[in-house]
Amino acid sequence: MNSPDLFSTTRTIADLAAVRDAHAPIALDPATDMAPDHTSATRALSALWALVPYAERTGATPNDLESVLADLTADLRHLADRLGTDWHEITRRADGYYGDETGGTDQGPAPARRPAAPELEVIVVRDPDGPSVIEAFLDGVPVRPTEYVLDAGAGWHWEDWIEARDANLATASPAARAALLSHYDNPPGGQYVEDRDDAPWIDSVPAPAATVDGAAQ
Repeated sequence: MNSPDLFSTTRTIADLAAVRDAHAPIALDPATDMAPDHTSATRALSALWALVPYAERTGATPNDLESVLADLTADLRHLADRLGTDWHEITRRADGYYGDETGGTDQGPAPARRPAAPELEVIVVRDPDGPSVIEAFLDGVPVRPTEYVLDAGAGWHWEDWIEARDANLATASPAARAALLSHYDNPPGGQYVEDRDDAPWIDSVPAPAATVDGAAQ
């Protein structure tokens, strides 16, 4: 059993390498009777076999462990993008695994203050003669926005409305798709959609893309 004190004096990549070299990797079983702090130390040890070589190959600053961890996490996200997997699903599962392995108790240091909720800023520039320009910033960092516009009073014909609706539902994330479905079901201004007659707003819509472990098929 690995003691949670293994990491108490680690301050640099060299320290982490020494801890790694002193402890052979062990097979990890999700079912464990270890106390949460021992479970956390054991699983942290297994991660050293990825972190230390990564830091050594990238020439990371030896004593800036947070930057090394952030850089590796960012590169894992790049890898997830290239493999076509859903990063948000990956992090959701990771949080779940962490909770299962630690009994729901955060093993990290207590934050100095409660983190503020993320702030999303969206700038929309509407061009009456062309497409809108949209910029979004999450906590001040530019992010790529996806726009879904429901404007039933904008002179739609029913067949065009269905085509646009289905295209949006086919590409939206699960959370956005659920929200879109609720809005597409009797949208405001729906009486202005031409040639709809009495067709139901939500009848036959495309199912979301099938996924296996978060990857679209």
